[in-house]
Amino acid sequence: MPSNWPASPATPPVVFSVDRPVLIDMARAFPGLGSTTRRQDELPLWVRAFGVRLEPWMPARQTAWVRRSDGGWLAVLECTASSPNGQTAVTMQLWLEPDLITADLKTGR
Repeated sequence: MPSNWPASPATPPVVFSVDRPVLIDMARAFPGLGSTTRRQDELPLWVRAFGVRLEPWMPARQTAWVRRSDGGWLAVLECTASSPNGQTAVTMQLWLEPDLITADLKTGR
């Protein structure tokens, strides 16, 4: 939880810590995925091997819910994406709308 947010009982909470596995609908979180006009056989081999692969549904860990000023919520997530050859990986912190995640781990599989 961010350390500069008040934790006083008089202040309504805006961050709720959670710790659960979820799946992210990456196709909706990143609408441009799959819309590239470049064919895979036109890409250099090093790009296909070392570039980060984003699948339509990816596992993640939800660490919090954050209340927005308009009354809505954002899910705070950590998602690790790897390269096809396993040599590169990055853990992304994402703040996404609730309808882009599911706790049903069988979705999208």
